[in-house]
Amino acid sequence: MQAYKRDEMISVTDLLKGFKMTLEKLTSHQLDKVAVMKNNKPEAVIVSVDEYERLQSKYYWNRLDEETYLAKAYASLTDTDSKAMSIEELDKKLDEIISRNES
Repeated sequence: MQAYKRDEMISVTDLLKGFKMTLEKLTSHQLDKVAVMKNNKPEAVIVSVDEYERLQSKYYWNRLDEETYLAKAYASLTDTDSKAMSIEELDKKLDEIISRNES
């Protein structure tokens, strides 16, 4: 079970009263997530769009089989760098793309 800091938990009632302020804290990255509590139990978690997209990307990459994963990583590589590279440079760039997509 995920642990939440005190400032990351908010009741449904308090969320409704201060939604704008909570949203501002998320979008300005003062908070990474907000757990919406009902009867002292987390019922939902609100995250910024940036965090949601990061999580979706990570989930997407983790679900790919190895061949598809490497093909997509290679496509990312060729999209970002069109110069000719040595095998060593290519390996290094590919490792960077893979590690970036795994984190």
